Amino acid sequence: SMRSIPELRLGVLGDARSGKSSLIHRFLTGSYQVLEKTESEQYKKEMLVDGQTHLVLIREEAGAPDAKFSGWADAVIFVFSLEDENSFQAVSRLHGQLSSLRGEGRGGLALALVGTQDRISASSPRVVGDARARALCADMKRCSYYETCATYGLNVDRVFQEVAQKVVTLRKQQQLLA
Repeated sequence: SMRSIPELRLGVLGDARSGKSSLIHRFLTGSYQVLEKTESEQYKKEMLVDGQTHLVLIREEAGAPDAKFSGWADAVIFVFSLEDENSFQAVSRLHGQLSSLRGEGRGGLALALVGTQDRISASSPRVVGDARARALCADMKRCSYYETCATYGLNVDRVFQEVAQKVVTLRKQQQLLA
């Protein structure tokens, strides 16, 4: 019989300047591309988490989260660009929208905050400091903070691997409590 592979559902939120499309593309293909998807997209990748194969579904939202997205996701990765203040402000707004959709009662949602640095240069300096990013992450609860570079692949796999691991761990805790 076909053993069903457990699914992990990762939602990705961020504005058009966040670098989220390049982050996802790097994770899926191992290569860098300057991308910005204007439509919502869904991708699949098999991953080993806790010694077991999981099917990871990645849903990239082009805009704000809706009730369907909020109910679907096991984890949400918020993405902003370290050289774009507006994309950082957008993450606060998107997190607020997600929180109001889910309410506090809805079990553990694993969260990650990702600052991308794909385009940092002398002409495009970093504008969001580490302390501000970490403070936002602390406000989010159950959130881990990462800085990534899709150009070189820095920390990209780690984000998805650790978020997936966090979902599996939360699931096990909930089963113990059930």
